[in-house]
Amino acid sequence: MYNPYENNDLNKNSSDSDTNETLHQNTEQEETQTQGETSYTAPRYGQSYGNQAQNPYPTQTGWQYGSQPQGPNTYTWNGAGQQHSPAPYYTPAQPPKAKKPRDGKKAKKYLLRAVAAVLCCAVVSFGSVGIFAALIQTGVVNVESTGSDKTAAFTLYKNADSGEDTSSVVSSDQLTRQQAAQKVIPSVVCIQNYQISTQGFFFNNSDSDSDTAGSLAGEGSGIIISEDGYIVTNQHVVDGASKLEVVTSDGASYEATLVGEDTQTDLAVIKIEATGLTAAEFADSGDLQVGDEVMAVGNPGGLQLSSSVTFGYVSALNRPVTNSDTGYTVKCIQTDAAINPGNSGGALVDMNGRVVGINSSKIAATEYEGLGFAIPSDTVQPIVTDLIDYGYVKDRPMLGITGAFLNALKATWNNVPSGFLVDEVSSEEAAKSGLQRNDIITAIDDTQVTSANTIATYIADMKPGDTVTLTVYRYTSGESLQIELVLSENTGLSGQSSNS
Repeated sequence: MYNPYENNDLNKNSSDSDTNETLHQNTEQEETQTQGETSYTAPRYGQSYGNQAQNPYPTQTGWQYGSQPQGPNTYTWNGAGQQHSPAPYYTPAQPPKAKKPRDGKKAKKYLLRAVAAVLCCAVVSFGSVGIFAALIQTGVVNVESTGSDKTAAFTLYKNADSGEDTSSVVSSDQLTRQQAAQKVIPSVVCIQNYQISTQGFFFNNSDSDSDTAGSLAGEGSGIIISEDGYIVTNQHVVDGASKLEVVTSDGASYEATLVGEDTQTDLAVIKIEATGLTAAEFADSGDLQVGDEVMAVGNPGGLQLSSSVTFGYVSALNRPVTNSDTGYTVKCIQTDAAINPGNSGGALVDMNGRVVGINSSKIAATEYEGLGFAIPSDTVQPIVTDLIDYGYVKDRPMLGITGAFLNALKATWNNVPSGFLVDEVSSEEAAKSGLQRNDIITAIDDTQVTSANTIATYIADMKPGDTVTLTVYRYTSGESLQIELVLSENTGLSGQSSNS
């Protein structure tokens, strides 16, 4: 059985002819502890684990779907093209009985206090407005018009009922577990990925729309973000689909179209033609603290276990998790709420029933228990905006290379400096710069490369087209070089692979 943790340590006594290749084998397989961070590696679903992880960060080595259909009669279609299955659907709980009115005297007492509070607030507000108006008139405060032709960016931070921006709202009056679950379940859907079969199991039927659908390749989860049918999910849930089907918590089925995808953060937006849907309420993930109670909502195993809820706690924040397919690192929420194949793309929710993260991966092995990750809502917000507006992430810079960080210990073994070891030069601008495979980037401008995230952090606030100066140690000649490189755009579309 394949073991993702095979030990491919460098042999420091190896000949010079072998060192060139073993540098890359070593950097991806050896356990590294950088700046106090523990390393993990997540296997593909269905693979077993061996020794402890050897990468500097948790690594998503394969995105996980739900279970495959168990027989030809598992799913049926009606004449309208809608799908039905024997899976149980979510039934909303009945609303609680109305509370009895307060005693008349007490009610009057509370009313007088409320009126007094409102009057005080009004006096303060009018005074503030008057002062502000005076500052404008005297020129102390300058107010400029931004124009009316600019469209507002799509925001997740809206109350599903009122449309208010709730990104900074912190409520101390938490809902019960039951209330929080009832609030968010109608906003979480099952997403089915159909792909054309290449094994001869599928027979075309010219009289049916299913001739271009293919067979069910996998299932995942998604979150409704607008009442008119926009849904956010993981990119791996929709990857390679010839047809996407969305099943809501009440069993209604819709065909979906892909709006945009980002392989780097593993996020995607799809759209169904529907109105009046229950959009989830999002909260600012920056308000989370370690120890906060959260729940995961999704479809573990697929439609048969739809609208499942599991509870847990925030185990850690800003945990770097690296996607091994692209090398891109995202700082995630770590939780012990049970997250299984099929939960990908589902919601991580606080106890006010608000989404704080998108469940994305899980280390599922006997050595690990209760170790799941979610993409924070603060990371999701700008990605979703770009995916809806452009279909890809705009103005995200990259060097246009792949590789791995070479720490001081491994560098000493090979008698080279520590830094970022280049494995592949993947962009046109990087190739023009003269950067080569096996070059070691020791500094970017005046910043020393001391960790795997140094380069990504440094260029995060830059734009494609900006120029950086790299200090490079060339292994083949042993010389140190200064290389100027123009940053490329990291769109995150399928087929683009670059981690820096």
